[in-house]
Amino acid sequence: MLKEIGRLLKLENSPIIIRLEDEPPSSRRRFMGYAPASCSFWRFGIDSTFYTFDGDHNCSIGKVIHGLREAAEVKDNDDVKLLTSIGWLSMEDISKLPRLPRKAAISYIPVDMLEGDVVPGNDLDLITFFCNAEQVMLVVDAAERAGIEYRIRSRPTCAILGEAYLMKGIVIGLGCTPSRLRTPYSANDLFVAIHPSIVGRLIEHLRQVVKVEEYLHANKAMLLG
Repeated sequence: MLKEIGRLLKLENSPIIIRLEDEPPSSRRRFMGYAPASCSFWRFGIDSTFYTFDGDHNCSIGKVIHGLREAAEVKDNDDVKLLTSIGWLSMEDISKLPRLPRKAAISYIPVDMLEGDVVPGNDLDLITFFCNAEQVMLVVDAAERAGIEYRIRSRPTCAILGEAYLMKGIVIGLGCTPSRLRTPYSANDLFVAIHPSIVGRLIEHLRQVVKVEEYLHANKAMLLG
């Protein structure tokens, strides 16, 4: 079922499953390397499976959103000092960010690398993927048809995870400048985070939306007059 999201939307990259682990999973390797921000793991997770610990997350805002730190614990960190000093956000803003529950590890699993298709269950907490404006349009159309709550937000990028988790819906991220500077991706990239509980309904209506879109493209001449 999850692989169908990529096929229907014609995603350039694999959707990513995010799992919040009570203990490090023996079936996956620990992330080896350096990630300047928590959202960097989305890029690495497109084509590799791994898990991360607290120490692998090098963005203070990301640590808060992933439940690894309280806002007060990061206020003296250099990146937070910079962002608050220029008014990008305040400590009050940081304290109000949507957060994931703290766990021992966080796993990132590319859907396209799994054998067979995947039906959402208790073995995943979120699905996220990179996309463009047209693909977001299809997601929004399907969500509205299905009566699924969705929200659009900008800074900080990784807040889409905490918000989608808490609202049990869909959050579309516009990205943020610190994220784009730390994690190279296109200025045209948008982000979607989906709670697994609504994936079935979303895909059911996404099939209909895509079918209508394909018909429109096939009959372009009728629209042009």
